[in-house]
Amino acid sequence: MIARITTWFGGMTRRERTLVGSAAIITALVVLVYGIILPVGSAFDAAARRHAESAARSARLMAQVKLLESPAPAAARLAGPIDQAVAASAQEAGFVLQSNQSRGNDATAIIVPTARPTAALGWLDALTGKGIAIDNLTITPAADGSVSINATLRRAGA
Repeated sequence: MIARITTWFGGMTRRERTLVGSAAIITALVVLVYGIILPVGSAFDAAARRHAESAARSARLMAQVKLLESPAPAAARLAGPIDQAVAASAQEAGFVLQSNQSRGNDATAIIVPTARPTAALGWLDALTGKGIAIDNLTITPAADGSVSINATLRRAGA
């Protein structure tokens, strides 16, 4: 096969050999650039991007693990009757309590007739930071997208 190519190439004029050689060099360069260099470079770029994303994900996970390992903040001790603290907190958050029935000094039963779900859940979560725990919670959705809340709250640790 090589002998046939050599014979074919040897039978050409000097000008034809120059043109065929130039075409072969250009073809080799195109194959080298588009067939080897660019795909390998793209693979390296993709690997670097995946590595950076993985390192960022790992850093976020390590921060979350560190946060989990840190001691939980002590719950705030609630002074005074719980029903008054819940009523004041509800008023600050903009909720109207339909009912706030005290169950001794350490518990109260509340009813919020209408509230936005995200605001209501945020308020209930904020109550846990004030030393109030949720004993029983019933959230009933309404047709207009609001919810009604019926909950029994107690002093945390009681």
